[in-house]
Amino acid sequence: MISIQGGVTSPLGFQASGVHCGIKKNSPDLALIYSEFPAVADGMFTTNKVKAAPVILSQKKMRKGQARVIVANSGNANACTGKKGFENALRICQMAAEILGIDSREVLVASTGVIGEQLPMDKVENGIRMAAKELSSQGSRQAVEAILTTDTNIKELALETDISGQGKKKVKIGGIAKGSGMIAPNLATMLCFITTDACITRDALREALQRAVDKSFNQISVDGDMSTNDTVIILANGKAGNKKIKTWRKKPTLRVKDVNFEKFCESLEHLCIYLAKSIVKDGEGATKMFEVKVEQAPFPQDARRVARAVADSNLVKTAIAGASPNWGRIMAALGSAHTRIRPERVDILINDVLVVRNGESEGASLSSLREVLSADNIKILIKLNQGMCEASFWGCDLTEKYVKINKRYI
Repeated sequence: MISIQGGVTSPLGFQASGVHCGIKKNSPDLALIYSEFPAVADGMFTTNKVKAAPVILSQKKMRKGQARVIVANSGNANACTGKKGFENALRICQMAAEILGIDSREVLVASTGVIGEQLPMDKVENGIRMAAKELSSQGSRQAVEAILTTDTNIKELALETDISGQGKKKVKIGGIAKGSGMIAPNLATMLCFITTDACITRDALREALQRAVDKSFNQISVDGDMSTNDTVIILANGKAGNKKIKTWRKKPTLRVKDVNFEKFCESLEHLCIYLAKSIVKDGEGATKMFEVKVEQAPFPQDARRVARAVADSNLVKTAIAGASPNWGRIMAALGSAHTRIRPERVDILINDVLVVRNGESEGASLSSLREVLSADNIKILIKLNQGMCEASFWGCDLTEKYVKINKRYI
């Protein structure tokens, strides 16, 4: 696979736009992503019991497995807004459908921003009209700018990969994302929209997305808080003209995995991991990114739980922020995970410096650890020495600036 320009408008048959309609004071706040052709669709959403109106509506629509349009706004989450909030989400879909001349069932909606306020629907409706006029095959950057909240960086990527079959076909996948605070697994608090011109079955698309999200957006942590609006949506319009990708291919006597499905999954996972890491790097007030990798765990869930416990730990995050050589915080965090680990077998390395062997200090000097922890990117390797399973989580440090941003966010 290779990286290409264009984000969600790189795949054939997709257009996008982003405009300022007045939800936010000065910056773009409404994005439109449009497939010129019918598309297979799938999505994953927050597991928070408190779900925003657009999440509830898009989840229902996703049962159909088809969509052509995504309307997303920033500055207002449309969460905890009751019946009126849901009616407003429906109205957004109807407005977009009327303007673009499609069925409202093919329109999905997403929101991000302040909870508990009703959307200014006159501004939103005017924004949809403006965004429809601005649709362009070069509009990915405008769309991603319109979904940002406390983000400081653009999160966008597109990839191209060869699909074999009746002559090689080039399949493109593009994605944009937002996310900076309220980041916790299942999902991370974020919006992510992905487009592809691959011809693929709904079942294959669903499995590919679930695999990609589990390896990316469900493996990151900024502050451990879970949003009401988490949304990942993928649209596949088939315009690459490749032989339809399936999870399995039938052979005369058996079923085998479709090699093109594995290629597609690899590209989608690469894109999602890139966007997930971009979110962590842009964590509110963050100055450093770190990876927690757990190896030699007895079971996969043990590896994941330990990695998450360390990545989620505020004490670990603040130690990294201050380059504090307090490795005991890592031991305490991993011990808090509900797992089958044996502490007396644990080894810990920080950027290849052995800190803990068999659950005890290895005697690394405090000055060398401070130097290691002063790096912008830090890797914490935890060897449980109890099996063959592993998992990774990505996180960022927790600084005073995070508190400053969130104590006045309204």
